[in-house]
Amino acid sequence: MEDFKEQCRRQLERSVEQRIKYGFFRQYKPVLDDISFRAFETMAEYRAWADAELPRYLGYKIVKKNNESE
Repeated sequence: MEDFKEQCRRQLERSVEQRIKYGFFRQYKPVLDDISFRAFETMAEYRAWADAELPRYLGYKIVKKNNESE
């Protein structure tokens, strides 16, 4: 527990800019990061694309009702 407290003290000594800079990391997202941008005519078109193309763990799947099959 003392190690954890010491780590917290060290982090608080950093500037806000340093904490923001080192507090986040870049996570590769398959399909989304493969090209710089995509454009869709409608939100429905985007949602259909996301449902079909993106991995489920990214959270972009259309929620199905209980009586609908996946």
